[in-house]
Amino acid sequence: MNSFFWKCQPEAEKLFARTLEECCRRNPFLQQLETRLFEEASTRLLDWVDHIELGYSDELQKELDSAGFISEVATPSYRVFVHPGAKLPLVLVKDQSHPFIGVGLAVESIADFLMCQNISCWIEGSPYSQFRRATVSKEQGVSVSVVERRGVLSMEPVVLREGEVDKILVAYELWQTRDRTLDNEDEELLDAIRIAEELVESVGQGMAAWIVLDVERRYWQAKNRAGQVQKCRQDHLGMGWANHDHHTFRSSRKQFRSLVRMFEILGFHARERFYAGLEAGWGAQVMEQKEARLVLFLDVDLAPEELDIDFAHLILNERKELGTIGLWCALHGESILKSGMHHLEAQFDFDKLSQDLDLNGVKVMAPFTNLPYLRQAFTVGERWKVDQKRIEQLLTKGLITKEQAKKFKEEGAIGSHLENLERKEGFKGFNQRSVSDIIHRTDPRGA
Repeated sequence: MNSFFWKCQPEAEKLFARTLEECCRRNPFLQQLETRLFEEASTRLLDWVDHIELGYSDELQKELDSAGFISEVATPSYRVFVHPGAKLPLVLVKDQSHPFIGVGLAVESIADFLMCQNISCWIEGSPYSQFRRATVSKEQGVSVSVVERRGVLSMEPVVLREGEVDKILVAYELWQTRDRTLDNEDEELLDAIRIAEELVESVGQGMAAWIVLDVERRYWQAKNRAGQVQKCRQDHLGMGWANHDHHTFRSSRKQFRSLVRMFEILGFHARERFYAGLEAGWGAQVMEQKEARLVLFLDVDLAPEELDIDFAHLILNERKELGTIGLWCALHGESILKSGMHHLEAQFDFDKLSQDLDLNGVKVMAPFTNLPYLRQAFTVGERWKVDQKRIEQLLTKGLITKEQAKKFKEEGAIGSHLENLERKEGFKGFNQRSVSDIIHRTDPRGA
């Protein structure tokens, strides 16, 4: 199961780089938008690309095959190619050559994008549907569209039947209004699992997964100033959080198996596992929902002797001491419940975002990954007030010292971050040693 050895895929990324360069050269609207995305949102054009559209040729087919792309969707008029070993957009190949090449940009709301860009045009597909599209520019043989995608890989705008929009809106409200404040986290998590099952039955796995993480981003953002600042910058251009890379949740050992089960109900499958053990006392299960193109990082305390087990699916007994993850959950609550996500990681121009957030009063920590193909850094953590009952319970159990209890009462404890990420060469994975470093640096006892 843990046979994930992600490699850089430079040949695959070159296809997108070449296409985007040509599209920007021929289409002034796209060229201007690329500049604005960099200057005003600290992002690269590739960070927002949902797909590129190309006409079929034998040469293109050979290039796709050679670079590792596979056909995932086939219709009478087009095929959709994905690269299973890379973090890259989709490739839409028309069955016959056609005069236009195209770029589809991902946004959270097409209507927001059109409003912010002062564009009036037709939106294909129903509001809140699985796939919507609006063509915003056609110049010199280059078509530019913006798309909303919720849990599907197809390219056909979806017109919902009567009553289906209501089901989606009710699903949103069910997840938004679930009880996160009960004293009994066992009951809360069982309730979350029940609601997840209800969402899947009502709107399907892909849409349900999309709704859950959309709501979780909002909940996290409500308590994270760095997220609020950057979201405002991206909303200024009408983009939303469509550049998200992965969502990170922390869990106690007791609840970890239930957390994994809840996401499996939503269609997520286990990907690589992280084992830090003696190095940092933690582990993580990466999960992916392939149809929705969503990725999770689920953190939990681990003992050294647990490195070789499938810890995502086994009962993890409580330990006499708490690691970084366990203490964070004990102070703030389960990540899927009261505390919300530990961090959202999105794709940016790494240096530009660090500089621009600093200008907006948000500090970025030193990078914990600084490789040619992967760069990562947290913003300085938000410090949250800690419930006095939680502190007293930890002190009574001997899990924290009197000095630590005093510090948490007076200063609170580090809560959440925004993560600055830049990927190159289609690299899809993470750096285990560097992640262990940042886990250690954000332990509540030392931060």
